[in-house]
Amino acid sequence: MTLEELIAQFRVDTDDLTTTFLSSDAIVTGWLDEAQEEAAIRKSLLHEVSNAAVCQIAITAGVRSYPLHNSVTLITYAQFVATGTTQVNELTATGRLTLDKSLPGWRALTGTPCQYIQKDTTIELDYLPTSAGIVTIEAYRTPLQSLEDSDSPEIARAHHRHLVQWALHRCYSRPDAEVHDPNRSNIALAEFTRYFGIRPDADLLRTHHANLPSHNKAYW
Repeated sequence: MTLEELIAQFRVDTDDLTTTFLSSDAIVTGWLDEAQEEAAIRKSLLHEVSNAAVCQIAITAGVRSYPLHNSVTLITYAQFVATGTTQVNELTATGRLTLDKSLPGWRALTGTPCQYIQKDTTIELDYLPTSAGIVTIEAYRTPLQSLEDSDSPEIARAHHRHLVQWALHRCYSRPDAEVHDPNRSNIALAEFTRYFGIRPDADLLRTHHANLPSHNKAYW
């Protein structure tokens, strides 16, 4: 579905059909952008393996921490190749507490990276790299463009119609007497959640980032 079609569906569902709309196209577009990002996070719908801007990180000798592309939510694979070589060194996900126990003094050690820590916005290597190179990752991510720029959701077409539920939820939760309807807002949110799942909280994301055991059910 195109952005125009999604907005038209929203207007049918809310009976907001007159030219003096209660919710402008710009506001509805913002809600649909939120919806696509929520859907991608909740259902792990977008897995990136080839876009260099997302997947390739230039490594500098002696530097441990690097920013991730702002779309990355969970790294699923990582490797390091030193400059001037073709040797692929696969990296294993870990956590700081795990490294403290398994590799005492790791913060001062130099060598070829073997493990990585994924933080909210950065990736951190276990060893201070002794040579420059490239870390290549595969990762789940959020959409790269807004709907205004792309005109159609990046997630599969089969999911498009369900994005409107999030827009309905946001519309009916507005503190505006003409549209405020907590019951309809809750119904729309419940339907969106039924289809795309529950959004993982920060603690669960950190657990998955470190690839550590958890008593919570995984969301992908």
